[in-house]
Amino acid sequence: MQPKLPESFSPTAPRSEFAPAPADAALAELLDRCAPFGPVPLVPEISAFRGKGVVAVWEAAERLAGRQLPAPFWAYPWAGGVALARLILDRPEHVAGRRVLDVGAGGGVASFAAARAGAAEVVANDIDPWALATLRLAAARQGLAVTPLLADLTAEPRRVEAFDVVLCGDLAYERRRAAPQRALLARARTAGADVLVADAERAYFDATGLEPLLELRVPVPRDLEGVTERRAVVYAWR
Repeated sequence: MQPKLPESFSPTAPRSEFAPAPADAALAELLDRCAPFGPVPLVPEISAFRGKGVVAVWEAAERLAGRQLPAPFWAYPWAGGVALARLILDRPEHVAGRRVLDVGAGGGVASFAAARAGAAEVVANDIDPWALATLRLAAARQGLAVTPLLADLTAEPRRVEAFDVVLCGDLAYERRRAAPQRALLARARTAGADVLVADAERAYFDATGLEPLLELRVPVPRDLEGVTERRAVVYAWR
């Protein structure tokens, strides 16, 4: 039986619903209790926080914040990010010595792989302050240099033009945001960036113009995904 999710459950939320991140010590205590830090499945070279259960993490986060919060997607290594990380670590030439932007970084798995693979700079972007605080803690624990960027880049698309490589994994799960996200990545490619996109069977993903580079079956938490694994594919934008 699947657990009953809080009424505030939503795959995304308007920025107004995001709360400021808590103090590092309080967030670290929550994560260590509810989402232990350790090696990522299929990518043991890097580590991340991995929730024991979505309800436990969510309830603990809302108690800490003192208000309702969007779902704690930052407490999990998402399948698309895992596949991106595996590709980057196996083929470091994609990022080595280059400026890398990870759009919708979440818990930071792809960002960590880029840093481990020798990127000159890694900027991890998300619209949720809790995600960026979580990935910053995880990066520090494994000695990786990753710069958080809190912004909705679909509203500030020119910012992607400053990077040599743009990564994006597992974002096409909401209809209203899928088209702006794709337009953002297209802009990065037009500006000359290499764009690597990963999808894990999300409803609104569009593979038009993309070349598959890697396919993996990635284990995922059933209480979050409803299944125990997802097919994740990494594509290059051509």
